Amino acid sequence: MQATLIQPSRHNAAIRIGYLIAVFALLIALTPRLTLSFNAVAETRLHPALVNLAAEQPDLPIRVIVQRNAANADLELFITQLGGQIVRDLHIINALVVELPAAKTLELAKANGVAWISPDAPVWSSSSQPHTFVTWANATTLSTAANSVDSLLGPNGTFATIGRQNVTFSDFSAEHTPGHIIIRVEVLLHAFVPARLGSGNDPKLSIGVGNGTTKAITLSHKQFNQFTDANNTGPLVIDITKERVWNWSDFDNNLRLILDQSGFNSSSAINYDAIGLRITSAAGSSNTSDSGGDTSALATIDPSQQQNVYNDAIRATQLWNSSARLQGRGVSVAVVDSGVLKTKDLGKRVRVNVNFNAGFHNGADRYGHGTFVAGLIAGNGNQSNGRYIGVAPRADIINVRVSDDNGMSTEGDVVAALQWINTNRARYNIRVVNLSLNASMPQSYHTSALAAACEILWFNGIVVVVSAGNNGTATLYPPANDPFVITVGAADDRGTASIQDDVVASFSAYGVTEAGTAKPELVAPGRNIVGLLPENDLLTISRDRPNNRINRHYFRMSGTSMAAPIVSGAIALLLQDEPNLTPDQVKFRLMATANRNWPGYSPETAGAGYLDAFAAVNGTTTESANTGLPASQILVASGATQTWGSVNWGSVNWGSVNWGSVNWGSVNWGSVNWGSDYWEE
Repeated sequence: MQATLIQPSRHNAAIRIGYLIAVFALLIALTPRLTLSFNAVAETRLHPALVNLAAEQPDLPIRVIVQRNAANADLELFITQLGGQIVRDLHIINALVVELPAAKTLELAKANGVAWISPDAPVWSSSSQPHTFVTWANATTLSTAANSVDSLLGPNGTFATIGRQNVTFSDFSAEHTPGHIIIRVEVLLHAFVPARLGSGNDPKLSIGVGNGTTKAITLSHKQFNQFTDANNTGPLVIDITKERVWNWSDFDNNLRLILDQSGFNSSSAINYDAIGLRITSAAGSSNTSDSGGDTSALATIDPSQQQNVYNDAIRATQLWNSSARLQGRGVSVAVVDSGVLKTKDLGKRVRVNVNFNAGFHNGADRYGHGTFVAGLIAGNGNQSNGRYIGVAPRADIINVRVSDDNGMSTEGDVVAALQWINTNRARYNIRVVNLSLNASMPQSYHTSALAAACEILWFNGIVVVVSAGNNGTATLYPPANDPFVITVGAADDRGTASIQDDVVASFSAYGVTEAGTAKPELVAPGRNIVGLLPENDLLTISRDRPNNRINRHYFRMSGTSMAAPIVSGAIALLLQDEPNLTPDQVKFRLMATANRNWPGYSPETAGAGYLDAFAAVNGTTTESANTGLPASQILVASGATQTWGSVNWGSVNWGSVNWGSVNWGSVNWGSVNWGSDYWEE
């Protein structure tokens, strides 16, 4: 994943992707060729790829992450004088994301207060520009609901005929961009008339929020008469911005559209395919909405119909119906990914939807990766009648979107997302973060902005779970190489509940960090995992991999990207039982209780062993992992002022980091990807 672009056009999106791939290739090609001679001070602060890019493409607009080592009030002014623009303030690691011409990075690197500059990605928009997404009605009072709201992803060629009726459409979802307010709301009606409407057959549209309803807007029948067959359904766009004062909280307060056609004559009707809202937001002060999560009573869960075996392999099923009913209730897991569809398996337990990607996208997860991951963590199996259940089927999900509909993102997007999580951890009781992603090339955790941000969350009481990667070698990509986080490798459960025939998946990465710690910490099932992925024939990930489709609503995936959420779900069960455990204690407990008694176990590739959720919950040790480990040099050198919460400073050896020992040549430019998915042909 490389960059963001606000463009509704698929053609323009394709151009963007091609351009980003070309720039990525150029950066990689230039990395070893240090041909430019410049000030020695700048040389120690600038990524080698930027040095050569400045020489060969001096006017190319690029986006970089500028890490600061001291406060300098003049730095932002200097960036402006260089012709640059500050895109984001990553205060969590005392860094800025800056857009400027490539050649100007040479001058910026010499400025006081600059510690290190690395590429993030070329970009054409900033977070201060408008963001636009579309959300579709998923519920209606219409008796033929299966035809009119049958898709979370909008129009699909299936129609419901509405004649002389009054119909309500609801269950819209919002992806709130933090720091943005709603500036425009438009209704999208995908519909056609089987016969031209005559005078007087004018639909009326009103908006309901909570107990209130706006005055009806009269739509002219002439607007509908331009759409006369199923191959020409619009959309008809109606701007309703001025009908009320819009807030993000409206989406959690029974927002609905009421379509009144009761004045139609008996022979008139309109065939509707989908009813949506197009929301545009821009910079401004607003609060994030909150569904409130699951407040229903705890109940037993029937595990007997499960098709996957991972819950049995890690012994999670033995916890669900225990006296404590350990199902993840009250624990929020943040899924930093491509978004999360509002499936029946998750419902209101998706407490909040936030977006950190400026590209135009569907309000739902059009890529599919994030929805799959969220289902492994917390799906309750309702849609499959119990065949596919997540590890913590009552946990809440915090949907933190960082990619567009094609799975494109940047390291800056992810760090900004982690920054929001840190700020809102208490509000939503965020105890776990799942990162089923990795940087695209190896680099030191001492210079990785992503690794540094993960550590700050860890020190503030949030357990960070990351995928090990799928290169099958002893090479780890950030944040998997950070010594503090829990890095998860993948096991092949071979479709059996017993782990005695399990092996470490051949693609699962492993290695030793610069701090001397072995990775992964443990393994969990991660091969041939089947999960709920509704309407996957319309999703990018399924179109790219049609052989992985089980059917239209279920999909098969492999990778450490699947193993990580299984561990995240197990941690939710543990923290429901013992909410006062720190991340260091959780990590120690998981490793101390991991199962090593299986023939496929290898400490080199499986770490402490196979995840055992039942043993972890029934364990009693409260010892802490990570004692004496050196924190990211970014946190040491940046002068960042952070609230570290209850971190045990005795476990962080600040003085043991040798800044001069960092191998700058190995520092990766700023992209992230879904390299922790493994595709078997």
